Amino acid sequence: MLVLEIALRVVGYSEPVWYQPDARLGWRLRPWLAAPHRQEGRSFVRVNAEGMRDREHIADKEVDVYRIAVLGDAYAEARQVEREQAFWALLPAELAACGFRGSKRIEVLNFGIAGYGTAQEYLMLESTAIRYQPDLVLLQFANGDDVRNNSFALEPDKERPFFMSGRDGGLHLDESFNGSPGFRERSSFAAEVTRKLTDRSRLLQLAGSMGERSFIPQARAAVDAESATLAAPRDALWEDAWRVTEGLIAKTADFAQRNGARFALVSVPAAIQVHPDPKLRAAAQERLGVPDLFYPERRVAGLAKRKGLLAVPLAAEMQPLAEKSGTYFHGFDGGKGRGHWNAAGHKAAAGIIARRLCAAGG
Repeated sequence: MLVLEIALRVVGYSEPVWYQPDARLGWRLRPWLAAPHRQEGRSFVRVNAEGMRDREHIADKEVDVYRIAVLGDAYAEARQVEREQAFWALLPAELAACGFRGSKRIEVLNFGIAGYGTAQEYLMLESTAIRYQPDLVLLQFANGDDVRNNSFALEPDKERPFFMSGRDGGLHLDESFNGSPGFRERSSFAAEVTRKLTDRSRLLQLAGSMGERSFIPQARAAVDAESATLAAPRDALWEDAWRVTEGLIAKTADFAQRNGARFALVSVPAAIQVHPDPKLRAAAQERLGVPDLFYPERRVAGLAKRKGLLAVPLAAEMQPLAEKSGTYFHGFDGGKGRGHWNAAGHKAAAGIIARRLCAAGG
């Protein structure tokens, strides 16, 4: 066992338990965790005291600071790249270059957690991010899986909060997940001791990863969700999931605005939407029976227009950039064109977001 422990350290194996249960949000990053990430891309991840992949921030805002709070999922958490390569870390310099907010210093705070849907992102804003007095709330919406994440009927991982459509037309929070046996077990003292012991042993990390659910069903579910959202809803469950999603986006915008912050919605494209090979994109369109792959952008743009919100759909600008340069914005090494943004994807997104924010006048 000692030899295996040493061997795992020599080869750089590292897979700590990144998350801990949260009775309000389902899960969040474990505070003060610092470890290399090697599962997709390569980076060294540091988690702050608030449980965010970011540096430390104080709640009180200085008078010369303009704060942007980023809400999102794995694209915002961005464990696949180094912190300074993440789109939100690049935003201050990009915004300063176009004169955003004049002489104010731009400060971007990252509240993104992998796996979150819009419901959890709204609750993160309500419970945590709003305490940092943001001037702008930037909600990162993932075309590939957020709609599924927001539906109790469609999302396979039930240990998270959901909002349900009520007969009154409103959304009602269901947080009964935190009473489930599985959640209580993961919240126990014994489970926390195990997480801390695992931090110190690569052998325990390996054993824990082998005991987790197979990646294949999760990957299959992600592909199915992505395909379903790139076309108009084909059954009542997906239409309801979209309605709940639209309601949650509007609810997040309303909460931000009532607390003195502007709001912007950034739509992250699914990997196939910005694949540099037009033949692969055309094959996906044919398989789905759609004229193009931009249904999510049109639907979100329609919501933004009705509600008077700023929407930043990235796919329409990232697709021609990818095709012209042959750049893969998603994936790493042998997995190019799949998975999450690489450094090129984050850089392209930061530039587009900054241009749109500057054009909107801050």
